[in-house]
Amino acid sequence: MSLIRLWLFVFALLCATTIQAQTTIDIDFDSNGVIDERDFKALTQAFGTNQLRYDLRPDGKVDFQDLLVFVKAFSQRNTSISVEQVFTQNAVAQIDFFNPSTLGSRPHDLIVDAQGRVWFTDSGTHQIGRIDPRTETIVGFPLNTLGGQPNSITLDAQGRVWFTEVSGNRIGRFDPFSEESRAFTIPTPGSRPKSLAFDDKGFLWFGESSGGRIGRLDPATESVDEFPLQISGSNLCGIGIDAVGRIWFAELTSGRLGMLNPETEAVSLFDLSEGDLDIRQLILDNAGSIWFTDAQRGQLGQFNIETKRTVFYALPKELAETHAINSDRSGRIWIAGQTTQYIAQLDPKTRRLILYQLPVSAFSIENIDIDFTGAIWITDPDGNRIGRITTGS
Repeated sequence: MSLIRLWLFVFALLCATTIQAQTTIDIDFDSNGVIDERDFKALTQAFGTNQLRYDLRPDGKVDFQDLLVFVKAFSQRNTSISVEQVFTQNAVAQIDFFNPSTLGSRPHDLIVDAQGRVWFTDSGTHQIGRIDPRTETIVGFPLNTLGGQPNSITLDAQGRVWFTEVSGNRIGRFDPFSEESRAFTIPTPGSRPKSLAFDDKGFLWFGESSGGRIGRLDPATESVDEFPLQISGSNLCGIGIDAVGRIWFAELTSGRLGMLNPETEAVSLFDLSEGDLDIRQLILDNAGSIWFTDAQRGQLGQFNIETKRTVFYALPKELAETHAINSDRSGRIWIAGQTTQYIAQLDPKTRRLILYQLPVSAFSIENIDIDFTGAIWITDPDGNRIGRITTGS
């Protein structure tokens, strides 16, 4: 922001304290979901015109009075942080384990396909694994690139398996029909790609945990583009895509959420707390919220994309080091601590949390997915196994 605009903003803020702001006013002029310097600049550039979009009073012209309304609305944005209590109910659940045939496979991430089969990454033995729950068989598919350390996993519309290779600095693709694999090298060396997700146009987006970039792979052209985030010491630990195609990510180093607008390549950051956070994973729901786990305080966070309001849910001590998260078809949030013998389900509408105790000693839960029967699948890399949890509900 230029010095002149900065002084103009401060002066308007002082004057704006005497006027009544319209609580429903829309000052996101470029409709990118963020109210920032671009919106302020657009308004000042419209001074002296009668453009309805910027006539906030309205009185038929755009002038300093509209700036006062803008600044008042800006200062009253709902960016508050609150802590909510949950209503805990205790229950028990059952778990069955599936062990990959190769020792030291360390299964990391997993996803359930349309047929109910479970695909997972073997980070220790460089394989893609598959479990068929109907036959309870488990198969491993060795990849043709060595030492890549497969990490996160997802599926495309054709049922092909895509994954990140943290050590190999590649994005991998495995075709279940031909059993052939391909790898696509990321331009930035040592970027350590982790989380990944498809948008509705078929592009694959991924976060570079050490590269300070968001990457995009076009499966049609097999080209890889990167978007620098300009964040010093960036360490990305999650990625998701909202309904309008914006890319959201968690910034582990500073405990913030970030958003990349692919059309403008603009990056926005959002502080979530006055203290340090240790965000491990995030998901986006269908109601416009980002849910994330905070291992530092053992809590669950909910960030509203539109209002920018953050709500933290205080969790029972059994969910300390809150780590894995996912949602089921009913919109309920499933969470687990990284070393635990519990898994929990939160209903966002009622704030009722069901804490399920598992009939095993504490073990590691790295990632979660839920199949169409309601069974919860987890990876346990330290135990070299995949778990299927059934709750009976």
